[in-house]
Amino acid sequence: MKYISLFLLILLLSFSNTKGQLFESEVYNVDPLVDGVITLAAFGMSEWGLRMADKKPLLDSTEISQLDANDINAFDRSATKQDASKMYEAWDMSNIGLSGSLLLPVLLLLDKEIRNDWAPVLLLYLQAEGMAGTIWAWGAAIHIDRIRPLVYNPDVIYGEKTFLRNRNSFYSGHASTSATASFFTAKVYCDYHPELGNKKFIFYGLAIIPPAFTGYYRYKGMKHFPTDVLAGIAVGAATGILVPHFHKHRDNNLTLIPVTGQYTGFAMTLKF
Repeated sequence: MKYISLFLLILLLSFSNTKGQLFESEVYNVDPLVDGVITLAAFGMSEWGLRMADKKPLLDSTEISQLDANDINAFDRSATKQDASKMYEAWDMSNIGLSGSLLLPVLLLLDKEIRNDWAPVLLLYLQAEGMAGTIWAWGAAIHIDRIRPLVYNPDVIYGEKTFLRNRNSFYSGHASTSATASFFTAKVYCDYHPELGNKKFIFYGLAIIPPAFTGYYRYKGMKHFPTDVLAGIAVGAATGILVPHFHKHRDNNLTLIPVTGQYTGFAMTLKF
């Protein structure tokens, strides 16, 4: 995280004086100074929140022995019954899914118009991921205690059950981060291609595949319950879509047209 923050700082200092050219975009309104500061603040808050969450006390043997999977709702309970021998393999797969998701916005560079706007799009992507991390840390990890499914499984070794962050099952940061990247990619592509019309929902449908893959293996690895994964995907998707959406240039929705004939005046149309 600190390396990303350093990169953002370099980006801000390097390009803040050239915004008249490099950050111009017909689709998005991006100010490198303002958005750079917001992005740095988001990553800073995310890192701070993570450290705060890590101050939670570790689970001890007494607390672990009192846990009963039957106390978990029926929808989520299956997460505690996954194959412990395949747990580490599932973790590796979820990390592969996350890493692949983070690289998805690179595909946007295949589009010439988006490639020309690489600087504002990159800054918005980093801002979206920073926001996603902040929301996860301060909206869930710090304040919500939910013990991970693996702690309930009798076949998981004791050392894994007392590991740091085993109280942070809700919600899935992997799924959220993955969804932010994939839905950001879909949103930006559709914003640059308004001619897609309702076909844009095909891209949003495809965008759910990477976080679903990542979240599935978080579930198989007993890191998260199904509701943790679903919540993470929802938050990440919203973040990936809304950050670029709020930066879009707004059309003038009010139109006045002169009218002549029996009566003279103006016709007004207002688009919502």
